[in-house]
Formats: sequence, C-alpha cells, structure tokens
Amino acid sequence: MFNETLRQSIRFRFLSIITGILIVSTVVVSITIAINERNMLKHSLMTKGHSFASYIAKLSQDPLIMKDSIQLDSIVNEANKDEDIMYAVVRDVQGNPVTSQYASINYRSQRVKDILSGLAKQSELHDILAAVKKKGAIAELSVPITTGADVIGKVTIGMSEHKVRHQIVMTVLFVVALNLVVAFVLGAILFVASKKLILDPITELAHATTRLAQGDLTAQVAVKATGEVRMLVDSFNRMAEDLGKRTRDLLDAQEELVRKEKLSILGQLSGSVGHELRNPLGVMSNAVYFLQMVLADADETTKEYLEIIKKEIDNSQRIITDLLDFARTKTPQVKAVTAHELLNECLGRCAVPENVELRTELPETLPALKVDPLQMGQVLQNLITNGVQAMPIGGALSISAKKVRGRTAGSRSEERGTRTTSNLEPAFIEISVTDTGEGISPDGMKRLFQPLFTTKPKGIGLGLTVCKNLTEANGGKIEVESRLGEGTTFTVILPVGES
Repeated sequence: MFNETLRQSIRFRFLSIITGILIVSTVVVSITIAINERNMLKHSLMTKGHSFASYIAKLSQDPLIMKDSIQLDSIVNEANKDEDIMYAVVRDVQGNPVTSQYASINYRSQRVKDILSGLAKQSELHDILAAVKKKGAIAELSVPITTGADVIGKVTIGMSEHKVRHQIVMTVLFVVALNLVVAFVLGAILFVASKKLILDPITELAHATTRLAQGDLTAQVAVKATGEVRMLVDSFNRMAEDLGKRTRDLLDAQEELVRKEKLSILGQLSGSVGHELRNPLGVMSNAVYFLQMVLADADETTKEYLEIIKKEIDNSQRIITDLLDFARTKTPQVKAVTAHELLNECLGRCAVPENVELRTELPETLPALKVDPLQMGQVLQNLITNGVQAMPIGGALSISAKKVRGRTAGSRSEERGTRTTSNLEPAFIEISVTDTGEGISPDGMKRLFQPLFTTKPKGIGLGLTVCKNLTEANGGKIEVESRLGEGTTFTVILPVGES
C-alpha cells in the first residue's frame, strides 16, 4: 500500500504512532464506559424487576392462600403491561405455576410474539419460558411470597435486557464518535504543532544537508525552532559556516599557490625574453637614428615612417622594461628627493595632449622623500601616462602632493565608487594623480594589480603591477579610488626622509 520510502519517513512513523495511540485509547475508553454503563443499567433493571416482584408478591398472599387463580392472573396480567417484563409467574411452595399461561406471558411485547411464532400452538408454559430464555436476553429474579415466617410461594419475573443492550450500543457509538472527533482535533493540533516544531526543521535540515553535500557552501537552515531541535539547527548552521569558510580559505590558498607558480614562470620567461629582445631593439634604434641623420633631406613621407618606427621601438623598449622590472625588482638606491623635484622631472618626460588640462599643486615646502628617484620616477610617469590615456577625448589631469600623518588599512566601497588602501605608519607624503576619465568598474578594481590584466587595446597588463612592486620596495603603498563616469585617483604614499 505504501512504498518503502514513505514507510521509512519520519512523518509516516509519527502519524502511525499517533494513530495507534488514539485507536488504543479509544478502544480502552469505549470498553470501560460500556462495562460501567452495562452494570449501571442492569442494576437499574434488576432494581425495577425486584420492585415489581415484591409488589406482586405482596398482592398475591391472600389469593395464593385461597387458591384464587383468577385474581392471581389479574395481578400478573396487570404487571405484564410494563414493556420491560417478558413474563411474570406465581408459583406455589412446591414450585408449580398457579397462574395461567396467558396471564404469565407478556403477549403485548413484539419480541415475545417473534419468539412464539416459532413454537407450536399447543406448547406449555414451561416450553414457552424456555424458548423466551433461550432466544431473548433475560434477567430473571425471584421474590418469595410469605405469610409471617412461612413461605407459601414465589414470584418469578423475567426482565428484558433489550433496552439495556440497545442503550449500551448507543452509548458506545456516541463515545466512539466523540473520541474520534476529539482524537481528530487533538491529532490535527498535535501534528501541526509537531510539524512546525520538529518535522519542518528536520526536513529543512535534511534538505540543507543535501545541498551542502552537493557543494552549496551557503546552505543554512532558517526555520525557527526551540529546545534540542534548535541546538541541532544551530550546530548545523555553525558547521556549514565553518565548512564554507575553510573551503573558501582552501580555494584561496590554492588560487594563491597557482598564481605564485604562474608568476614565477612568467618572471622567468619575462627575464629571458626581455634580455633577448633588448639587444635587437637597441640595434634597430641606432639604425633609425643613423637613417634620420643620413636622410636629413629626405621627403616628408620617409621622415614620417622613420618617426613611426622610432616610436614603436620606444614602446617595445618600455614593454621590455616592464617585463624586466616585473621579473626582478632591483634593490632601491635610496636618496633624498622632494616630491616637487620628482614630479617636475616626470612631467618633463611625459607628453600631455592639448585637450588635457594639467593642474598641479606641488608645494616646495614639503619634506624630502627617502626613495629611489629612478624607480619612483618610473612609477609616477606610468601613472601620469595612464591618466592621460584614460581621457582620449580630453579632460583634466590633477597632480597634487601633501604631507600626511598616518593612514588606515583596509579596503572599502563608497557610495559611488571603490577605494583600496593598505597599512601605513605616520610621516608620509601623499602624491595623487587624478583623471576625469570613465573610471574603473568594481570588477576591474579587484583585478587592477594582477599581472596581465589590462583594459587598454595595447598593453600587456604589467604596468600597474610593476608600479605596486616598486612602490612597496620603496616602503610605500598605492591607493586607488575610482567612480564610474567620474574618473580615477591613484595615490602614492611614500615615507619622508629624516629631518
């Protein structure tokens, strides 16, 4: 009738237990009430019969002494008008009936008529009484007829238990119906309560366990529970949270390991390729310089193409420099230099287009930096170049420097943009390069300093990585703040020199 899965489920077992308890309790209560009801009704019936028998015995004293059978028949016949009496017989001291057959039997009763229909018409009184006792539920009792201390006869009355049994059946049916209604209501309340408090949390816990086993590390049980079920749900949620955290840590560690392996291979390849390409590019650059000197009077087309070759050689040299710097960051040759001097030298090497407005705020009173001028010049030149390239249709490039007393570590997302920061100690110079370009997306911010990541049509994605490495090698940090549609600010924070 039920499949194995259903029969093994908690709901089925729980409902089976509740149903079994309710059925057993209903049967026990019904039997107990039926027994008590039967005893009470039978006692009432016997009391009634004893009262009738005593009354007949009292009235039958004189007629029995005088052998007046007619009066005795009248007394018994009158008593037989009660529907609970099946027969009433007056007997003498020897036990012989002294009332007639027709007076002793309650022929008015339909049950007596049904019994007599199966007897022969010439049947005697004792045959009729035997048939009534056999086919009907009879409670028989006898009361002696006495005169003084002498017993002169007795009255025997057969009381029908039909009403008693009918009343018992009706009572049992009522009790069963009432118990079923109460059991259904209580069962429904108990099931709803248990479903909410126990079954639902356990079911949700099972589903969450399945999702967790399938790889969903965010699986949590959100249902409300109390007591031991609450402890179980909380334990599962903590376990799932810890498992998710450990899995994420493991994946991060694995990703970091793979990244370092790739960077190691990339570094080795970059160093090898950079050294192999630098010499041919140097020869090509010298050849272009020689051709420009020899062909000083050449036509404009030749000069234009020579200039293009020189420009592309310079770009290639810059890429090779990035590759070599990425492969191995040299130890900084620290010396004192002011931010004003460092930035002015960088601006002298950078070509700022006419459609880009340059704004500078470089106080000459700032204390000197304690950095490698060549390395930090390369960093700032790269940032200025990136700012210019972020505004192909023009805009404003702002460069500023100021002294700061300390920074706060971390990474935060602002209302309209994203900013990344790092731990720093007090006494630093903050140099900011701000453009009004399109900005960097949140996804790009996460990958900004990853090697080989770039949003430019030309480039290999090592510029910012090299800038980060060189800045950190000089004891500083780089912060980036960008808002889509508004622009980007790169901030280099460098340590000041000794006073």
